[in-house]
Amino acid sequence: METIIKITRKFIDVLFVIIIIALIGYFGLRIAGIIDVYKVQTGSMVPTIKINDYIMTYKSKEYKKGDIVTFKFEDSLVTHRIMNKQGNKIITRGDANNINDDETDISNVVGKVIIIGGLLNIVVDYKIPIIALMLAIYLLTCYLNDDEKEQGDKNGKEKEKSKT
Repeated sequence: METIIKITRKFIDVLFVIIIIALIGYFGLRIAGIIDVYKVQTGSMVPTIKINDYIMTYKSKEYKKGDIVTFKFEDSLVTHRIMNKQGNKIITRGDANNINDDETDISNVVGKVIIIGGLLNIVVDYKIPIIALMLAIYLLTCYLNDDEKEQGDKNGKEKEKSKT
């Protein structure tokens, strides 16, 4: 039983380190404006991107035909596929649309879509329960650590008493 607890505790410790590094990286990249997360409001990119899917975009140095990009259009953001690119001008279209969008300047692009839905949807939609579960597991491992230390202290004292 002790071995299982030790292995579980080590696994959770490693998992927490990975999660903390990922969160620091994620928030650092968001603060730097390199990545961002958006919720899709329309079906213009169905079946590739569904309504209410979250997408993660990456501020790239170069965009090419076929890339799915999020760009500024009037007072909103639009996520469509690049159909044509000539110089600094791009023409986009939603996968579910029959006609191309008006030409726009590449400087209006806020990022290339790098993650669509799936695990990203789960993490964003259930971030509070996930954090609560992680905290509960972490506190459990802290409790198990304390229990093991107490047991070790008892065993050490008993050994000292038996020597005298």
